[in-house]
Amino acid sequence: RPAGSDSSTENLYYAMLTAHPIVGIYGFVYMAIFGAFYFLVPYLVKKPVKHPKLVVANFWLQIIGVMTCWAAGFFGLFNALYTLYWPLPVAFDRVPLIGSIAFMLGAAVIMVNILIFSYNIFKTVLSKDHDGSYTVGQFLRAAFGIPRLMKLFGKEDKGAVNLDYNGMPVFIVAVARGSIDTVINAVVLLAAGVLILVYGIFALLGHPLNPGAVDALLYKNLYWWGLDMVADGNALIYTAGVWYLLVPLLTGRQLFGANVVKTVIMVDLLVSMGVWSHHLLGDTSQPMWMRLFSGQLITWGEIFTMGLTLFATLMTIWKARPVKMSPPLKFTLGSMFGFIMGALAGIFQANVGLNVVLHNTQWVIGLHAHTLLLTGVGTMLFSVMYTLVPMLTHLEFKFQKLVDWHFWLWMIGSVGMALAMGMAGSKGMLRRTLYTGGEFTPYTLAAIIFGSILSIGFIIFLINLVSTLGLKNVFSLVIPEKWQKSTENA
Repeated sequence: RPAGSDSSTENLYYAMLTAHPIVGIYGFVYMAIFGAFYFLVPYLVKKPVKHPKLVVANFWLQIIGVMTCWAAGFFGLFNALYTLYWPLPVAFDRVPLIGSIAFMLGAAVIMVNILIFSYNIFKTVLSKDHDGSYTVGQFLRAAFGIPRLMKLFGKEDKGAVNLDYNGMPVFIVAVARGSIDTVINAVVLLAAGVLILVYGIFALLGHPLNPGAVDALLYKNLYWWGLDMVADGNALIYTAGVWYLLVPLLTGRQLFGANVVKTVIMVDLLVSMGVWSHHLLGDTSQPMWMRLFSGQLITWGEIFTMGLTLFATLMTIWKARPVKMSPPLKFTLGSMFGFIMGALAGIFQANVGLNVVLHNTQWVIGLHAHTLLLTGVGTMLFSVMYTLVPMLTHLEFKFQKLVDWHFWLWMIGSVGMALAMGMAGSKGMLRRTLYTGGEFTPYTLAAIIFGSILSIGFIIFLINLVSTLGLKNVFSLVIPEKWQKSTENA
């Protein structure tokens, strides 16, 4: 922090708590997804990226947006927390006005950039071999299974994209359907950000708007419907797609039930549209029928889709025996363990009665969310990197022992930290709350230790990656090609 800052510990704590998930999700996870999908999608559909210049724009815009949000927290002390419950983000008597405007501008850049990425992926996938491309309507009909429904009644949708049966590869089907959730997430969060930004600008001009003009419960439902798409929608569908791609590639065997899992992906998309109320189970203003139907019953549908996904991939590995436990396969299995662990915690708390105890505690964010993000999604991304780096560069990772160290440190660290946070939550430790009395110190100390172990594992991965590629090649990824040529000529 800048010298001479008189900000309180509490202000800085809540500001960092607000910026933390933006950096983790929209920085680390999305940047890795951008890179992987921009290679894998054209590779599998055997077509070049439709708009290659947008790839460069995606790279820089994501960095600019994420760093703007981070700076709004670190320097501007924007502290409205990740959920941004109305009217908290526009309560400028406690939320720094300039920090709020900066954060929303950064968030807007991120969301617009995600829409640009999704547009480029959709155009690449849906462009036909000849002139023209499929329309949005044709794609959406196929994604939501309308051609199948018509087939039951003896009709045929000839114009729809062939996403099922002997159509596109399973991974492409997952990307296509998962990206619908990605777009919804970006549009809803962009709309929420613009709303907050408008309130901020009017307050800056000395004409504050009335926060009561926005219905807080309606805002909360729309916000969580969009925000949940990134977790219960595209994260699960994208992850399933990566497993469906990597496991056959690593074992040399065709995916078990390949045509069936395309239906599973479709069901996952449909389920993701109606599960957002599990974030509002402990909110007494939310109608009980919504909490029961959306928050509990529909949410339980995710355990079936994830269970079928795990069954298909594990059966593929089983039928391919004996298999070589390569680094990518090891990380893939670790990712599956993370999703099993995190999903079970989520299903436990997706219960109207039990959620009274667990709602808004460290159990939710620790044992559920961080397990899914770190042990589940994070480990899956590493499996992709350990697969693609040798494939793209023809270079094996320089220090194979460090790969094992990375795996075990990451797994032990992420699982240990999540368990410590979950145990604290079961004892009543709330999330988004700063405790200074020492009542939960044993749990937070354990989380710090395991978090440090995880961080060491990540640093080891970076050292191994840079050593394998070489510093010059790493810098060349971010330095424009014309600058490199001018330096070489000089």
